[in-house]
Amino acid sequence: MKNKYYIATLSATVLTCAMAHAGDTLATAPTASSPTSGFSPYLGVSGVYNELTLSVPGSDSITEDTSGFKLVGGFDLSHGFSVDGSFEKTYGSIAALGGPSSDISFTDIRLLLNYTHELEQGFSLVGGLGYGYLGLDVAGFTVSSEGLMAEVGINYQSGQFFGGLQYNHLFSMHTSGFGFGGPGALPGEDVGAIEAFVGYQINENVAATLSVETQVVGDSLLEKDLGIALGLQYSF
Repeated sequence: MKNKYYIATLSATVLTCAMAHAGDTLATAPTASSPTSGFSPYLGVSGVYNELTLSVPGSDSITEDTSGFKLVGGFDLSHGFSVDGSFEKTYGSIAALGGPSSDISFTDIRLLLNYTHELEQGFSLVGGLGYGYLGLDVAGFTVSSEGLMAEVGINYQSGQFFGGLQYNHLFSMHTSGFGFGGPGALPGEDVGAIEAFVGYQINENVAATLSVETQVVGDSLLEKDLGIALGLQYSF
């Protein structure tokens, strides 16, 4: 995972700078990234750019770019609990498999039950458990890994600005694959990633968001060196 620690450090620096310019006034409008009490559903859509490294057995690693979309959604429960999910799908092509260019697609699915503990000065701690899935399709050859997803992080909100830094970890419990050596081609290895996000509350319901993610744990067949998502969220 080239530059993974540099990217993680850069993400944290960007988040810190954004918080420093946010001001001291706490926001009163609810956002998808800083839920309030009560049933507050939200939906969001983002354009996504990914830099992926594919480690093909018997050959050098291949780094390719993919682009696509990400859908997010969720709702609040009582006493700080919330349900949050995301579906990410990106597409690209690869031309280094000993033949003509082949289409590739990457899928990332997460569904978690989160708990938010409010601190002082606009900060809050967030932790959650749920389901995670990573899948890759290359010219009809599919590999995937799924299992328990854990997440922990810290969020901040001030005025119309909000942000956060979080770590998510997929405890791989089931893998499947066809191609690149047959079933089990994707090692059952845990995968961990750091994600930083910032956002701006445009009005009471709509927020603009930007997130940067990089994988820091796991040397599996597929690695996400860099993921950037820019989009909008709507709180009902």
